[in-house]
Amino acid sequence: MFTSFVENRQPRRPNPNSGSPPLIFLFWIGLLLIFVFTIILLPFGIYWSLSNSIWILLIFFLPLVFLGIHFTKAYGYRILFAVFLSLLAGGNVLLFLGDAIGYKTGLTAKFDVTPEMVHSSLGYRYLYLKEFVFDEKESGSFRSPLLVRRRSGGAVYGPVITFQFKRIRSILGNATKVPLYAICYSKDSGTCQISSLWSGGVLLRESIWEKETSRMEEGAVFLIWKDRLDSEMETKGIFSFLFFLTVCLTWAIVVYFPTKGQNRF
Repeated sequence: MFTSFVENRQPRRPNPNSGSPPLIFLFWIGLLLIFVFTIILLPFGIYWSLSNSIWILLIFFLPLVFLGIHFTKAYGYRILFAVFLSLLAGGNVLLFLGDAIGYKTGLTAKFDVTPEMVHSSLGYRYLYLKEFVFDEKESGSFRSPLLVRRRSGGAVYGPVITFQFKRIRSILGNATKVPLYAICYSKDSGTCQISSLWSGGVLLRESIWEKETSRMEEGAVFLIWKDRLDSEMETKGIFSFLFFLTVCLTWAIVVYFPTKGQNRF
């Protein structure tokens, strides 16, 4: 007769971290999502108008959501918080950081342009002039609803605005290839100033009112007249960059703080 002995060892308890990747991988994957999404949206924040940029944000955010859902299989549901933070970082780029970078680097702002050379600088968002004078004979005001955007079937209007305008001419008497106007606007019956101390503002290639309500030449371009935005853009750039750093720090806290004592590397 044969007798066999079977060793019955105490089963080893499974390591709770043995089936999950190190937190350093989770951290870098989430940080990469935030950085890549921000970099993709940065050119749109610099060059595109806000209304178009919002659609770009939604278009690029949908693939990011699906990518985040895919990563949940390997990294858990915390990766979806990185997707949410990416949305915040992308909105920050479109609203503030991109605009500040474009202005400060000269990608969207051009300074010291003579009125006769404006036609070669129509691709800029901000334009500031030199050697110009206001033609007081071609100035005035009118009231019109603010044209928010045009649609194929009509237009969308905002509140009724009081517009003031002045024709800009070269101080040397040179002709300009496109008619150029300085405008400002205020709500209701308020007043605004077209100051001779300033030199430009936001460039508009199309009117933001119905043309039949104004007395300006066809094919004109307009400058929403305001002071230089150097200080405003510097403040916007600093705070938007700090917000981006805060988003990254928040992701680090989400990854590491609730899991103190676990294997992180």
